[in-house]
Amino acid sequence: MRKSFTTLVIAGVLSLVASKITIDPVTRTFRDEFNRTRIFHGTNVVVKGYPYLPVQDRFDPQMSLSDEDIKNMKEWGITLVRLGVMWESVEYAPLKYN
Repeated sequence: MRKSFTTLVIAGVLSLVASKITIDPVTRTFRDEFNRTRIFHGTNVVVKGYPYLPVQDRFDPQMSLSDEDIKNMKEWGITLVRLGVMWESVEYAPLKYN
């Protein structure tokens, strides 16, 4: 995983922890420490074919998660990225995990 992306993920997690974000089980909304609803703007990143990893060294409009992608997402106001994990990339054979 690229350092800039890892740094972005860590910064996002630390930001959520520092602001004490919780989930209201009744309304299913994110709430901050002042009980305000928090809305995140996000996107999915998932590669559904082998090797199940996005292209990281260059921009590709369909398959990358590169420095350029992250720069664009920040400019577009994206504050959350949900990373998809394909189980067959984790358990590549019965009881064998990667």
